Amino acid sequence: MKTAYVNKSLPFLQLSVFTAGVLLFQVKLFAFAFILSFGLIIFLLFLSKQERVFSWTIAGYLTGSLLFLYGDKLLDALPLPYYILLILNRLLLVIPILILVYISIKFNKTAIPFLQKPDWNSLIFFPFIWSGFHSLKIKHFLIIAIVINFAAFAYSIFSADNSFSRDFLIFLIGFSIVNGLMEELLWRGIILSRMAELSEEKAAVLFSGLAFGFSHMMLGYSFILCLLFAVGGIFYAAVTVKSQSIFPAFIWHMAINVFMILSGLVSFPG
Repeated sequence: MKTAYVNKSLPFLQLSVFTAGVLLFQVKLFAFAFILSFGLIIFLLFLSKQERVFSWTIAGYLTGSLLFLYGDKLLDALPLPYYILLILNRLLLVIPILILVYISIKFNKTAIPFLQKPDWNSLIFFPFIWSGFHSLKIKHFLIIAIVINFAAFAYSIFSADNSFSRDFLIFLIGFSIVNGLMEELLWRGIILSRMAELSEEKAAVLFSGLAFGFSHMMLGYSFILCLLFAVGGIFYAAVTVKSQSIFPAFIWHMAINVFMILSGLVSFPG
């Protein structure tokens, strides 16, 4: 009975370790983050027969994030406009993506199972996603969500002094697409997929959203704002799970990136 309880708790232990590892990494406690992840690998190796793909996913994400930081340092030496360097910075997320794809393949997993045509007619419920007093099809939910987000940013957008120069438009379009695509491939395409295989979908949505929010701390955002990003990450994940595709979340994510740049929350470094 005790063994069954331990095995049932292990998925939540791994999800918690991943979220804690992301948080430790973001506050630059790199050694503690790696000790935590490799400690989990050793624990599972000797004390559990449970599949270890997710523990290696944790280590792979942290390793990829460290290489990402190193790559970002190398970008500083390039003689390019800073707004181009910011777009290239987002493109460097391909490093942890490729590492996690490799780990998935080594464990005979489909690396990105949500990379398919979305089920636009799938239902999402209010206020608890899986249950509530009202439901909407994903395609209608997405339109309403983007309109609400625009309304929230509208005052800042119309108050901002945007020049709409060629450089600004390149940054607006390039950053929005690259950041949205890279983050969705990483967080909803791979990490959410591995979490959903490890545990139930609701836990995967919650923990992936929290970790996604914390992953923005090193970008200079406050803890409170990162918690708001976490709420967004939870809804991105829910839309992905419900539609069985990352594309609705990518469209939504890209739209919010556009609003953040137009409002000045993401500053154009021109």
